[in-house]
Amino acid sequence: MGEKSLLEERVLSPEEFVAGYQYITEYLKAGLPLCDVLKRALKYFEDQFVDSYCTIMLLNSKRTEFVNGTAYSLPDDMLEKFLHIRLFDGLGTFGAAAVRGELMVTPNVYNDKSWKTFSNVVEPYGLKSCWSVPVFKPGTSEVVAVFGVYSKYSRYPTQRELDTLAAYNELLGLIISNYKVHDCGDIQPLNQHQEDELDSKLLYAESIKTGLKNGDIFPYYQPVLTSDGQKLHGVEALARWEHPEKGLVPPIDFIDHAEEYDFIDWLDEVICRRACEDMKQLMDLTGKKFMLSVNISAVHIRKKDFAQRIETILHETGFPTNYLSIEITETSLIENLKDVAVTFQHLKSLGVKISIDDFGTTYSSLNYLKYLPVDTIKLDKAFIHDVDKSPIDRRICKTIIQLGCDLNLDVIAEGVESTKHLTIIRDFGCDIYQGYYFSKPLTLEGWKDYLEQF
Repeated sequence: MGEKSLLEERVLSPEEFVAGYQYITEYLKAGLPLCDVLKRALKYFEDQFVDSYCTIMLLNSKRTEFVNGTAYSLPDDMLEKFLHIRLFDGLGTFGAAAVRGELMVTPNVYNDKSWKTFSNVVEPYGLKSCWSVPVFKPGTSEVVAVFGVYSKYSRYPTQRELDTLAAYNELLGLIISNYKVHDCGDIQPLNQHQEDELDSKLLYAESIKTGLKNGDIFPYYQPVLTSDGQKLHGVEALARWEHPEKGLVPPIDFIDHAEEYDFIDWLDEVICRRACEDMKQLMDLTGKKFMLSVNISAVHIRKKDFAQRIETILHETGFPTNYLSIEITETSLIENLKDVAVTFQHLKSLGVKISIDDFGTTYSSLNYLKYLPVDTIKLDKAFIHDVDKSPIDRRICKTIIQLGCDLNLDVIAEGVESTKHLTIIRDFGCDIYQGYYFSKPLTLEGWKDYLEQF
């Protein structure tokens, strides 16, 4: 799962992706009907896949049935047998993929109960296997279509096929979701503004991937201090992008794109691995031990294999597990709390610490402390910013710090920018701080120099 394998998982180079993107969208930009645009996309995938016949089924606005479908090599009328039927965990792999929102594979349709009613639909064409994946409306879990791949052979999809389709799933979702699909199957085309926005977002996402591949995205390090800044508590790794033309790009300009286009796990792991490697080397060199905090997206941490991936990074880098803290933003934890709790328990069993960032910004704050094995809470910098001016912010800060102390948790005040901030927060009982008052995020070399004073 290391950095090398992560890069190997990217089956399309940026140049190949752009070529495919331009090929698929050529008809779209020419203003041709959606059916023709999708047929061109299906031809592209059939050219990439071996012995395969590709189809797309469009869902109605209520996501209760398929109202349209198209194919390239197969006749469209074959798909009509799947239209206007209530979705359930059947309807071949199409219905199951739409209902469950995940890959569904049938290596032999004649041995699969979900195909019992529909095997006669594919039999005249000599088709034997089918796999289907949902196409999502970008940035949501809403399924807008299902992409299906048939073969005359009994087989499973290859990893290359899955990865190639995943690379363009966002494009298909944007195209389909920006058309208005009526329950009767009528479709209205994209307007020029939507086309331009689609082009810009997809190409920018690819430039971020190129930055990851080229090593242009890497961690900066911001100190976390205690005892009025006299002692070192740890360091937080923060992603930065050294763009070859734009210079240093802050995370706000690329993190959201990585989440929306579903490669945030790649970005998180590149930063975590690099930070573990850097800090392990520095600890060995100086003999100093300190906490390393790494930010992880909630989109990533909810994936089932997240804890195993962190375990692999720790094993391969040799970084001491009890000095790693996984930091996740509180506002992103609202959904799937049970799944997150299981993942956190796995991490805790490894010795990894859990930190909740932006604590106090949602009504669910106390639930997180009740159900999750948290070690540290980070007082949101929005409260710190005006703590010297706002009685309300002072009261909030004091309450959260007292709560953390009562629960035997570390409390870190983030965003300390002045002596007044430090004095007030210290007097409330908080003794761990982070912010520009002490240091801005530093390059690795800058962090090495900073560390010499401790």
